[in-house]
Amino acid sequence: MTDHATPTLSACRDDVREIVATRLGISVQDLDEDTTLERLGLDSLLLAETVTAVEDRYRAPVDVLALTDHLSPVTPLSAVLDELARAAHSSGN
Repeated sequence: MTDHATPTLSACRDDVREIVATRLGISVQDLDEDTTLERLGLDSLLLAETVTAVEDRYRAPVDVLALTDHLSPVTPLSAVLDELARAAHSSGN
């Protein structure tokens, strides 16, 4: 982020959504948040890459183990977006 103002949680979530879509190789408009991680093909490697991208963008540490502890293949994407957006938003950058 080049702006020094703290982004809103909603803005962070939009950014995370864009990061996920890019990692999956689909457009943001085609990203259905109700779709499960399994159906999206968001495996552990893609999730780790997504987490790294969020950490780099927001300089926000994300506890990957805590994140993945409550995830399963049938978790909807919205849960991941919410968790990563909260981590990004809490960075205060």
